[in-house]
Amino acid sequence: DVGAKVRKLIDDHVISLGIDLKIPPVQLTDAEFDTQVGQAAGGRAKASEMEHAIRSHIRKNLETDPVRFRKMSERLNDILKSFGAQWGQIIEQLQAIIDELRGEACDRDEGTPDIPEVYLPFLRTVLAATSADQNTSADQLRALHEVTRIVVDRIIEEIGANRSLWSSFKMADQENLRSEIFEIIFDAQIRGFGVDEAEALADQLMQQAKANDDKLRAA
Repeated sequence: DVGAKVRKLIDDHVISLGIDLKIPPVQLTDAEFDTQVGQAAGGRAKASEMEHAIRSHIRKNLETDPVRFRKMSERLNDILKSFGAQWGQIIEQLQAIIDELRGEACDRDEGTPDIPEVYLPFLRTVLAATSADQNTSADQLRALHEVTRIVVDRIIEEIGANRSLWSSFKMADQENLRSEIFEIIFDAQIRGFGVDEAEALADQLMQQAKANDDKLRAA
């Protein structure tokens, strides 16, 4: 049921209408990507190659960092709407997104501190769930950062000790971990957060942990 909802979310907010998915785009991480884009005939064709590759990358990675990739999708849509047929400017803007997705440019938000990269996707989720913004006090932000650190450290610990945690026969272990995450969040007494909000955030962080399993194991 959760998987179906995630697929619908992706289809509703990420994938353009009218794309012929029978011809998959070249991935941003493929060695031949720049060559293929460079061979496109004209600015419009080049921009189209870049757009489709960005959307494909977002769809593939959305569950690892939902807040970041939804913002990327919104930014992409804004670029395409704002510049009309000014293909040179569109290509320049799309290249900036590609550089960020490849890690060749900084994409840290002002609200994310200098912490290890593996923590950032989870912190973005916590900040979004708690509606943290420029008006959030420094003390509140520190508390949210600390909650994130404790949750991620606990997930890393569990993944390290339970190598097959995400297997179907480990549902009880998954539920125990989710309950621990809920307790950490609820005990933090986040402003405006009750049982329902803490439960929803715990579910989000569990889904995100599963999607980031390889990175968390390497942390």
